[in-house]
Amino acid sequence: MPMPPVPVSEPAPPKKNHRGALIVGIVAAVVVVLAAVIFGVWWFVLRDDGTNGASTPSSSQTANQTDDDEKSDDVTDPDEEDDKPTKPVTCGIPDATLDTTSLEGDAMVAAFTFDSSACGDGEFSDDDVQVTIKDSDGNVVAAAVYDFSAKPLKFSRGSATAELAFAIGQYWRPFDQIGTGADVVMQPDATSEGESAAGTSTAMGGANIPSGDVERYSQLAMDWQRGHDRSAANAFYSTYTTQLSSKKYGMEIEGTTWHYTEMYNQFLRLRARHRNALLIWSGDYPTYTKNKTTDYYVILSGEGFGTTADATAWCSSNGYTSDDCLAVDLQ
Repeated sequence: MPMPPVPVSEPAPPKKNHRGALIVGIVAAVVVVLAAVIFGVWWFVLRDDGTNGASTPSSSQTANQTDDDEKSDDVTDPDEEDDKPTKPVTCGIPDATLDTTSLEGDAMVAAFTFDSSACGDGEFSDDDVQVTIKDSDGNVVAAAVYDFSAKPLKFSRGSATAELAFAIGQYWRPFDQIGTGADVVMQPDATSEGESAAGTSTAMGGANIPSGDVERYSQLAMDWQRGHDRSAANAFYSTYTTQLSSKKYGMEIEGTTWHYTEMYNQFLRLRARHRNALLIWSGDYPTYTKNKTTDYYVILSGEGFGTTADATAWCSSNGYTSDDCLAVDLQ
């Protein structure tokens, strides 16, 4: 009897290898990350602008590039340069020449020419500059301290002109007795006292020099003035004039202690009103020595009159009282 066929079993389907798939996935992810890193390094580090080369520039190349960039920054557009305002060149103390003197009120106005080849077309703008005028004998006849930073001297081809005002107490000679050939000295970093005096319509005012110098120059000015005026005063031996003031050094009157500064300032103020005014020393003339008043500085109007009545009338017409003005002759 034939044997029954043995059933043949089908092979089991192979099991899926999940571990291998995991490894493949990890490898793929790593490859992607590496690719991204390499691309980033190339893009941000190795890539050269405009080329595909990956070489890093050398230090010398980097330095040259930096120099080129700086040079490029230094290049200025000529049109832009023309638009920038040009700052004037400042210069040192110039030479000064006195051209003219005049009177505005009781201030002396002096016109100067300033010269300096170093100034060119620049300007002089120092402050605390003392401007001193001296006569041919070296006597100081005017001095004040000016602030040129407030009103600079404008030079053109090394030359400039300007007017400066000298207030009462800053000049020690009638304006019309200062020769235009006088020496002018400009001194930097000068010491001044008080604020600058008011200027005039055209001239800048200055500050006083130290009071001790003012008193000394006033004394010298009074001695010079009475010597200068002696010959003109001699004309009044035979005719009359008017006396406007008589002061002794150190006397206290009219609320003032009269020193050389106050006495000479009064003379300049009176001479500003009366151009013929004279300063004399009483001890030089008989009319005073007879009265034993020999130590007074006397200011005369310098106007001549035939009679005392005419002289007295002149006093009244000019607003003076009998305490301030009287008829005198000098004999």
